Amino acid sequence: MQFQEPRQGPPNKRRPRSLRSLFNLRITWYSLLILCCAILLMGWILARGYDEGIQNLRKAVDQADDLVFEKEREILRLQEQVRLAATDQFIANEARTKYGYLFPGEIRFVVVNPEVLGLPSRPPEATQPPPNP
Repeated sequence: MQFQEPRQGPPNKRRPRSLRSLFNLRITWYSLLILCCAILLMGWILARGYDEGIQNLRKAVDQADDLVFEKEREILRLQEQVRLAATDQFIANEARTKYGYLFPGEIRFVVVNPEVLGLPSRPPEATQPPPNP
C-alpha cells in the first residue's frame, strides 16, 4: 500500500459549466407541460388586463367626444344669439319688452284680465308692504 501525500498548491476550483452541458439537461414531459401552461396562463391574464385598459380609454375618449360636441353646439347657439342681437329689430324688441320703451306716437294698452282673451292669468302681485319686525 502506497501512501500518497496531499498535493501542494491551489485547491481544486469548480470549473464553470459549459454551454454544451446546459443543453444536456433532461426535462420531463410533465414539467415541460406545466411550464407551457403557466406561460399561457400569464399571457392570458396580461392580455385581459390590457383589454380592460383599452376599454377604459375608449370610454374616456367617447365621453370627451360627447363633451366636445355639446360645447360646439353651445358655441353655435351663442354665435346665433350674438348675430341676432346685432340687428335693430332685436334691440327695439328688447327695449319694448324688458324696459317698456315706446316709439314716439305709440300707445300702450295694458290688459287687466288676460283670461278674457284666453291668455293665462297673472299671479296676484304683492301689493301689501312687508311686515315690520
